[in-house]
Amino acid sequence: MKVQIFLEAGLPADTVAELGSLAENFGVDTLWASSFPGHRDPFLSLAMLARNSQRMRLGVVPISPFEVHPMRISDALLTLNELCGGRASLLVGGLGKSVMRVTGLEPTRRVTAVRECVEILKTAARGDLLEYAGEMYRLAGYQAAWATDAPPLIYVGATGPAMLKMAGRVADGVMMSDVPLPRMPEVLRNARRGLKGAGRDAKDFRFNNFFAWHIKPDKKESIAEARRELVWRGILQKWHTSPFLGDSDSDFVEANWGAFMQAFLQRTSVIDGIPEHIVEALVANLTFSGDLEAIDGVIEHLKSFEAAGLDEITLKVHGDADKAIRIIGERLVPELS
Repeated sequence: MKVQIFLEAGLPADTVAELGSLAENFGVDTLWASSFPGHRDPFLSLAMLARNSQRMRLGVVPISPFEVHPMRISDALLTLNELCGGRASLLVGGLGKSVMRVTGLEPTRRVTAVRECVEILKTAARGDLLEYAGEMYRLAGYQAAWATDAPPLIYVGATGPAMLKMAGRVADGVMMSDVPLPRMPEVLRNARRGLKGAGRDAKDFRFNNFFAWHIKPDKKESIAEARRELVWRGILQKWHTSPFLGDSDSDFVEANWGAFMQAFLQRTSVIDGIPEHIVEALVANLTFSGDLEAIDGVIEHLKSFEAAGLDEITLKVHGDADKAIRIIGERLVPELS
């Protein structure tokens, strides 16, 4: 299983370069820079690392065609890919809540928009003259003839069946978000239906799952951090939580999502109005948390994911990224590679 690192949004380029070099030395497969409103541009933040790394892939996550036209995404992606010699990756998504909140955008026909964006990006990466007439996007006479490096990898962010099937038809891989182990057969089945329908071989497709990494030497600090960040775990939707919470508690969590957001905004581990058994179950099932003694259990959990069909794990590091990368590099990568 390939181990990938997802950095917090907005880190300075020199910090990204330092952390990236550390991750590459530990054999991390990909370093992802996050795109988030009001933060430093992820493509520019990776530029320094692109010139000063040799093996590791460099990725931007997530970019939506609702916030940036596919033509501009292509220009930025292919420039990054040129800087790093064909090692760029991109996650295309249907527009996250954070961007919707800031911009007021209301995306429609997400699957169609993401599909057309991926089709444009993959054709443009070959340097071909592009004449594209889609349902939502059109390009006439677009060509990046200078794009001669190995094409970047294009992932789709998906957990729903329609987006997963579409990703299987047109993308290089899919990155799921916070998918618990009991849901793996369902999501892989949907993506594989898309692959089969397009006559594609599943061995050439990347199955990736995003998970929050909170492991620290201090267990109390780890759990507090995990609780503060719970609001983002699968956006606490019932589909993610019902396998371990059951229907009633999952409905309660969805109805009280605002309490988790308040804890995040106030930077507190106290989630008002949410029973403790629910919070503990969410932390245990949707995050990797605890002290260093918890790592053996995390490794076994990831091996179960691998046995279920997962190829890659993307770990979102929080707080002191340097320490987190060292722990992942020293303890996790050797056991999974």
